[in-house]
Amino acid sequence: MHGRIFKEEQSYRGTWVFYLVLMLEIPTIVIVSVLVLTNESERQEGIIALAAIVTVMASVMALLFNVRLQTRIDERGIHYHYFPFVKWRLIEKPSVRSAKVTTFSPITDHGGWGIKGNRTTKAYTVMGDSGLLIDLGEKRKVLIGTQKPKELAEFIENWMED
Repeated sequence: MHGRIFKEEQSYRGTWVFYLVLMLEIPTIVIVSVLVLTNESERQEGIIALAAIVTVMASVMALLFNVRLQTRIDERGIHYHYFPFVKWRLIEKPSVRSAKVTTFSPITDHGGWGIKGNRTTKAYTVMGDSGLLIDLGEKRKVLIGTQKPKELAEFIENWMED
């Protein structure tokens, strides 16, 4: 097992969430544009409002396009990075009491996807309902989402034995 590394990167690019937001934003921009450009009396204010709406929507799309969860597991420990919100963090291998791939309910267990948490568990997820649950003791757990549950389960079983 020495020298083996597990890597995974997840993002919203190409997912239903990305396309849903896009399909909501395009008609909104078209409708607001038509309303602004057909109203002669308040054209100046309308153009400013339209620019603000387009700026906010472009910012949302840019954020959604760039958010990514990266996971790396090696002999040192479990590294994770939730760009742009969380810098690389390391859970050192000796501090891991247990680690297992589990299925969870994102809505009821953590309040949805993203960076969520409750009293005992901090969750970092992008999509899906599978994740690596890491028990750090003292009622502290970290859940890192995965789109490769079978591969990760096999890797983590060998990793914990080393």
